[in-house]
Amino acid sequence: MASHPVHVYRYTTADIAPSERFDAWQGHWPNVGPLFSTEPLEAFRVSSELVRLGEIGFMYTDISSQRWKRDKRLVDIGRNSIAVAVNLDGKAAGIAGRNDWVQMPGAAVLVDHGQTSLHDSAGGRSIGFSVPRHLATEAGLDVASLHGMVLSPAESAMLTSHMLQVREALPRFGEEDAARLGRSMLDMLILTLKGANRGEAPGFREDPATLLLRTRKEIQEHLGSPGLTITNLCRKLGVSRSTLHRLFEESGGVQAYIRDMRLEAARQALLNPENPERIGDIAERLGFSDAAHLSRLFKARFDETPSDCRARSMLSR
Repeated sequence: MASHPVHVYRYTTADIAPSERFDAWQGHWPNVGPLFSTEPLEAFRVSSELVRLGEIGFMYTDISSQRWKRDKRLVDIGRNSIAVAVNLDGKAAGIAGRNDWVQMPGAAVLVDHGQTSLHDSAGGRSIGFSVPRHLATEAGLDVASLHGMVLSPAESAMLTSHMLQVREALPRFGEEDAARLGRSMLDMLILTLKGANRGEAPGFREDPATLLLRTRKEIQEHLGSPGLTITNLCRKLGVSRSTLHRLFEESGGVQAYIRDMRLEAARQALLNPENPERIGDIAERLGFSDAAHLSRLFKARFDETPSDCRARSMLSR
């Protein structure tokens, strides 16, 4: 039996008058003020547990619906860490930097406290932890690219199970075990990302040339899909918008690259004398809004209209 059990800081508003609960919580519950400005979306209540596991903060919370905002002012004065939170029975949705995210019960969301964020939680129980940026970086994680990543209930099941078991087992451990328990959280996060087939890119450092090749392949495979957007590419590849922009900076940005690839695919289709597609069909297949949209961009890119391109190819047969 541990002589000095791991200390669990517990807080509840159950015995506080409803009208005083929110102010009391803000005044006494540690770590909330520097991280978020908050706004209750219903009658406020909370019951929470906080444990310091070495440098890692471990938290279990049952809280009412609330809005959480971390603006640039708080980013500048707050701690530099990454947080992982699993909604056990509630829902949440928000914006992390420029990325929208939705979190269903059982899913995990990752938030970089070095960037802005805004989200609304529907209330309920959650469990999670925060890791100082230097620890996450030393473990090989690219913290910025994880901002707003959502892991499905199936993807995060192993991590969720581990956190719940640690919470239940805490009374059996002493302060001398705290740092090791905290490290197990970070290790389990890394294993969870890899187990979810996210180890090749999201959250892990990757050679830019390799990432560029993977991105180009993803774009080429979905060239005509309306779902080929910057947001979806970031989610699929597990990178931030800024990372994606840097990859295609010499091409004028990722949108310009996608447009040029679509135009080149259209040109190849028009130059193929055995291709019976109408120009409007080619435009639709490659993600242009209509034939006029394709014609306008095609003329600017190749200095001829799609009709002229097709006519020229027919003359050369």
